[in-house]
Order: sequence, then C-alpha cells, then structure tokens
Amino acid sequence: MTLSEKEIELINRLEYEDREIYTREMIRKFYPDIKRADYLIKKLLEKRRLKTITNNTYLFIPMKAPKGRWQGNEYLIAKALAGQAKYYIGYYPVFNSYGFTDQVSQKIYVINDKYSKSKTVFGVSYKLIKVKRDRLYGLEARKIKKEEVVFSSKERSLIDTFVAYDVKRAGQILVEQADKIDIKKFTEYVERYPVDSVKRRIGYFLEKSDVSAQLLMKIKISDKGYIPLYRRPEKKGRINNRWKLIINE
Repeated sequence: MTLSEKEIELINRLEYEDREIYTREMIRKFYPDIKRADYLIKKLLEKRRLKTITNNTYLFIPMKAPKGRWQGNEYLIAKALAGQAKYYIGYYPVFNSYGFTDQVSQKIYVINDKYSKSKTVFGVSYKLIKVKRDRLYGLEARKIKKEEVVFSSKERSLIDTFVAYDVKRAGQILVEQADKIDIKKFTEYVERYPVDSVKRRIGYFLEKSDVSAQLLMKIKISDKGYIPLYRRPEKKGRINNRWKLIINE
C-alpha cells in the first residue's frame, strides 16, 4: 500500500530505533501531539507496517521485509505478552537449549505472576503460566536485538523438569546433569523452592549422584509424613527416612 510522507517518516524513525516491538507509549514519545501519533499508528496498522501482538503493543514490519513478511523474534514477542508481569521464559524450549533433551518444543512457555492463557501470535504458540512470585528466582537476562529477555538459568531449569516431566524422567536428567552444573547454587535454589514434594524428590536423586552430605544438609524438608517417590498408583515400597519418601519402584 502507498505510504504518505508522514508515515514514511515514522517508519524511518522506527527503523532508526532498531527495535522489533513498540508500544503505543513509545511511539507517542516521538510526537508532541498524541492524536497525531495515534493517527499514524492507526494508518501503519492498516498498511500492515505494524501488527498487533497484544493491546497497544506492536510488531514493527521494516521496509526491508520482503512483501511485508516478517515473523519477529519469538522471545521478544513472549516478553511483550508478559507485559508488566515478572516473568521468565522456561520449560521445554529452555530444557532443549541446555541439553536436557533432544526434543524441540513447538511452543514458547512464559512463566509469570499475572497471566494464565494460551495465545498464537503470527503462527507461533505461546503458553503463559501463572505462578506465585516465590518461584520467580534463579533467572538470567539475555540480550536479544538490544533488549534484555529473562530466561531460567540452567540450575533453575533443572528444578522445573520436576514440574514439567514425570519424576522418573526428571530424575534421570538430574543425575545426568549433576556434574555439569554449579551444584552449590543448585542446592541453594532447591532449598528456596516452595514445594516440599519437589524438594524431597530432588534431594533423593542428588544423594544418588553422590553429592556431598554437607550440601544436602542445606535442603530442609517438612517432617509431615511420607510421600511416594513416583506419581503412580502403586504406593508401596521401601522407606527413605532422610527424604521421607516411599520408594515405589
């Protein structure tokens, strides 16, 4: 579609800023007249140089995009979907990036403290999972096209395998990775995790990996009863008193 002189000026400014994603507020700051900014946003949306990600947040389609085709970075879009929430990108795509699994995820997972929903944006599936803020730790920022995007660290991601996978698979991953991580940092993260059943199961597999007793002592668990190691119908098995588990193998 034909672009006006003012629309081209805005596109040039957006290209100069060199971002993929803009909010309405960002674009308004380029103009003393908010109504002028809103009008130009409307026109660029109509002419498909801006595409809506979520309310008042847009993917910018630069002039260099062939026939206006521009996918955008999925992690920058994931950050935009999180909005003002505290968040991290984790679970299956991150497990793959750390070598926990060869399986390639077709969905981006955004763990956050505000939203629980699924959304498809420009053909990519996103899953926002709401958790309490006490699970949002052990994170690291990565620079992607001048923006910082938050991911779970390798050690924090290992804990999430016990949420995302069955216990047997998560335990196998932990045993395989135990000598490839900062084990001191990992045990500190496990101690901080707010779900006692996860702490018990991780402690059991750490002990099997010959992690020092001194480090394992840092992982405090509840003294209330015993739980099965594996989530399966068979509840009987030998007792592990240290981790208060029924080893139902």
